[in-house]
Amino acid sequence: MSERKSINKYYPPDYNPIEAEKQTRKLARKLKNGSQRDIVTIRLMTPFSMRSSSCDTFIPKNRKFNGKKELLKERYLNNVKIYRLVIRCPLCSNTISFRTDPRSSDYVMESGAIRNFIKKSDVVGEDKEETVDETLERLAKEKEDEEKEQTRLKNRDITEIDGVRRNKNSGEDKMAVLEERLTKIQREQENAEEIELLRRQNYNRMNNAGRAMDMVTKQMYEKPAEDDTVVDKMVEDAFNHRETTVKEARTTETRTKEASKNTEVGHTNETLPVKRIIIKNKNKKKPKIKLVGGINKI
Repeated sequence: MSERKSINKYYPPDYNPIEAEKQTRKLARKLKNGSQRDIVTIRLMTPFSMRSSSCDTFIPKNRKFNGKKELLKERYLNNVKIYRLVIRCPLCSNTISFRTDPRSSDYVMESGAIRNFIKKSDVVGEDKEETVDETLERLAKEKEDEEKEQTRLKNRDITEIDGVRRNKNSGEDKMAVLEERLTKIQREQENAEEIELLRRQNYNRMNNAGRAMDMVTKQMYEKPAEDDTVVDKMVEDAFNHRETTVKEARTTETRTKEASKNTEVGHTNETLPVKRIIIKNKNKKKPKIKLVGGINKI
């Protein structure tokens, strides 16, 4: 930035300010005379993709260039202007020129490059020029197309009510059409209400089913707990029964011991009933005597 703002500038030794002023005036006269008046430097974008004819570089669509715009002497229908646009290839600096085509509302490639997509109308030559008869035929055809489009739009302006197509521009009563629309709206509202009721019923059914499933699962999980309590009770009863039997056995043993002690001390001659059970031995030994329910006589 400091170099741009410098006050001192270099002037060559053969510099003549009077001659420099003359040269600038000559350039200004040329621009006014018209030799360079129709050529303007602009910033433009390529309207289509192209390939340079010298180096085969691909130039895409909508790429920006610093180019020149030239107004041609030709006119379309003696009124519409035609412009030529000139750019340079970014690789080989080859000049590429294309011009506007008001007839097809497009651009035509002239020189320096090849268009990637070529239309039938994109041709440069004498056959591109349009005669008066051709212009009249084309204008008549365009007018017919416009009339057809208008009639199509008029016929398209219709309403459809309950599957019946009615033309707005016909002489039917508009009140009847409005009544039909109102009845259709009422039917739609009733249908919407019925759908809402069905949705609520389905929602309630789903909630009830969910609650029933919860109750069933709760009962399934509670049953094993009850079974466990029953088993625990049975175990406790068996344990208590065993304890009672053991206590009874011990009391009987203590009583028998006490009775035997009393008999030894008193030397009583009382006899107790003795049941004798003879157990036969296989070896034919003497039978053994087993005491049951009493004590032998002493």
